[in-house]
Amino acid sequence: MYVLMANILLLFFGIGALATGYLNKNCEVAQARERWSKLGFYFLILILVFFSIYTDYFRVLAICIGIVGLYEIVKAHLLSKRSLLLFSPVLVLYLALIAAFIDFGHRASTEKVFFLYFTVVIFDGFSQLCGQLFGKRKLIPSISPNKTTAGLVGALVIASSTSLFLFPSIGMSIAQTLMTTLFICFSALLGDLLASLYKRSCQIKDYSTLIPGHGGILDRFDSFIFSGAMYGLIYL
Repeated sequence: MYVLMANILLLFFGIGALATGYLNKNCEVAQARERWSKLGFYFLILILVFFSIYTDYFRVLAICIGIVGLYEIVKAHLLSKRSLLLFSPVLVLYLALIAAFIDFGHRASTEKVFFLYFTVVIFDGFSQLCGQLFGKRKLIPSISPNKTTAGLVGALVIASSTSLFLFPSIGMSIAQTLMTTLFICFSALLGDLLASLYKRSCQIKDYSTLIPGHGGILDRFDSFIFSGAMYGLIYL
């Protein structure tokens, strides 16, 4: 299972590299450099997360993500100078999600954690790639201006199709695998939109500049946190 996942992801990163080269043909040097940097750091993050899952240190990583994410949320609130009354429900929701996310890492089998992150990576990557190549109609421009309908449809199709190669390894039928994959994808989308909505309300572009080309921890892991928390609460 793990070798198959690695080969699929390497194939998709190869496709991503080809698409990045195509998109960079007629753009400025700075933008091209930013795209390559983003792809490279995404690959490093992928290796880090998969290594933590494989070596059974994912709970440690989840706690670290939660702590840094909490700092980014508080910092965004302080910069926005919004009232504490408006910030309180956001803080409560975030702490509940992080608690559920860490619990998911504690209770879920290694195969389930691998499958969830694998699905989130494919959905997130192809949402952006299909959107850049084919996207014309914006999905929800007032919240997330870069998301497109083509990106969403393309990512759902590819994530669902890819999951069919893995269902024998995760103990699910084909129907269960497809339903679980769609659940993870829509949870990832909702988590991303909620994080973007809070950014817009605080009038910031990114939560921080910690990860070049990606922003902060929440910019990179918002989908993973929300989908992991929802999977843990509903499926486990």
